[in-house]
Amino acid sequence: MIKLKGMADSVLRCVIPEELPPSGLGEAFMDVMNKGRRILPGARLILDFGARPLPEPLIGSILSDFVWPSGVHVLAWVTYDAGSQETLKRAGLPVSEPSASIPDNARSAPALVLHRSLRSGQRVEHRGDVVITGHVNGGAEVMASGNITALGRLKGLVHAGYEGNERAVVVARSMEALQVRIGGKIGSLDRGSQCWGRGVIISVADDRIQIDYWPQLKNETGWGNAD
Repeated sequence: MIKLKGMADSVLRCVIPEELPPSGLGEAFMDVMNKGRRILPGARLILDFGARPLPEPLIGSILSDFVWPSGVHVLAWVTYDAGSQETLKRAGLPVSEPSASIPDNARSAPALVLHRSLRSGQRVEHRGDVVITGHVNGGAEVMASGNITALGRLKGLVHAGYEGNERAVVVARSMEALQVRIGGKIGSLDRGSQCWGRGVIISVADDRIQIDYWPQLKNETGWGNAD
């Protein structure tokens, strides 16, 4: 069942379950239109597909069967499937979740929290902080304008502060990635490093990427800074 959820700034989030088969999407969207006929016209909406792939025919049917008839304004088509993101971009459709319409000096954009692991070929891009409670597997990619926290294994590519914010940090419970990016800086790591497979905080200091243990682990081990 497709669900509508209210968000800040009067934005609606339309969550399309990954387990819902493509053959059932048309009926499910029709049910949403029937139940939301009073609130959908003119509403600002985020379509959240999770990791569902979105081939061109499916995108076209969602536009013709739901988006245009309902009168909604779609702010973002969210999918963690990298190929689908490129397809959406080529079609001129937005794929990044919008920041809250609140001044930067008042508060930052809401964090995106994913209670899942990211598989190879999945990509997350968010204007704000990103927290992933699972693993970021090899071949997955995370881009955030703010900080990135991975509470599992970090094996894929992450780029914190991708809009140029070199005050952003990357936090990983188990650092197993060969490269990390913060702002315009790129740091490399090899499997023989003393921080490989450990909990680390990665930041920019002295104009270069630096890696350090989580504070509590550093106190236990006495380990210092490393490139």
